[in-house]
Formats: sequence, C-alpha cells, structure tokens
Amino acid sequence: MDCEGQVTPEARSELKPKLGLEFDCCDDVFNFYNMYVVEARFGIRCSTTRTCTLIGEVTRKEYVCCKQGYALTSIVSRKRRQRGCTRTGCKAKLAILKVKDKNKYIVVRFNEVHNHDMTTVDKVHLLRSHRNLTESTKVYSANMSKVNIPVHKQLSLLKMQVEGMENVGFVKRDVYNYLRDVHGEVIGHDAELLKEHFMAMQEKNESF
Repeated sequence: MDCEGQVTPEARSELKPKLGLEFDCCDDVFNFYNMYVVEARFGIRCSTTRTCTLIGEVTRKEYVCCKQGYALTSIVSRKRRQRGCTRTGCKAKLAILKVKDKNKYIVVRFNEVHNHDMTTVDKVHLLRSHRNLTESTKVYSANMSKVNIPVHKQLSLLKMQVEGMENVGFVKRDVYNYLRDVHGEVIGHDAELLKEHFMAMQEKNESF
C-alpha cells in the first residue's frame, strides 16, 4: 500500500492498459481489461455508457472498480446481515472513446490507483466480473436438473472434473439465477405450449 492509503496493483506490463490503445469493439476492451484485473486481483463493472441515438452506437464507455461509489445506508439495510464494506469510493477506472476517423475505440483515461487492498488470490475467482456461465454449462445444468440432481451436487461434480472451485468459472448463485430466469420465461407461456400440444395430437387423431 502506498502513502495515504493508495494502492497500485502489480501486473505484467503487457496486460496493463495504456492511453491511446485501440480496440475494434467494446467486448474486446472488456476482455483485455478483465485479463489485467484478474492478475491485479480486483473486479470491474460498467459504470457509464454514452450511445449515439441516431445509429445506436456506443461512443464512450467507462469501466470502474467494483468498489467504486458508496453503499447506501437505510433502516432496512441496517437490519440485514452485515456483509462488510463493499464500496469504498475507489476512483480506479478505464475510459474508452469511439474515434470515427479510425472506427476504433481508444483508451482515453486509465487510473490504476485504488484506495483499498486487493482481493486475495484464493478469492479472485469469486468476483462477479470473473465469473461466466457458458452455454455448455447451462445445458449441463439443465440436463442435470431434469434427472433431479441438485445444484450443489452439480457443482461438486464439476469441481472434481476441473480440479478446484477456482477453475469452475462460476458459483452456485449464478446457476440458481439462470434457472430462475429460465423458469420465468416459461411462466405465462405454459398454456400456449399445452394448446400447441393438443393441436398436434388432434392432427394425428381427429377424434382427440
């Protein structure tokens, strides 16, 4: 930790963003920045996005540390289980701007200084920006659920296959959220699906 509580994380120079660095799209920016923050041991999220209303194209975007801003305090939040300090007003960020002449996104601001300690190595994989529920994992979880294998056992199997929870790429809550969303999509359409099933049966047998 530097003077006055400032922390500059350590990472390989080739991973560290630099002013003027060019990218083809915002996804490339996020993927590059995320590789840096994994090694630097902190998480990120998208803060602000400016879009051209005429063509719907992103013209400026900012990615900030997951501890940017301050947590809201209220009577309700004080009654809940205390989870520690999650927001510290950190100013670390990466900002990109779309340059029309080059048709590229260029890094116009990069602040690597934080006001908090970095996450420990064994906890980095738990940060939201480093978790990813892939399509293959979604299919795997859906199939496991069909044969009544609970989520915690699904995670145990994956943990053994990839030799460690840090290599799984997501946590149990991510699977629950995905299954919740899938269930929400089905609700409201189940009657329509039943009707389609009856219509198909009627085509096979007119007396149905």
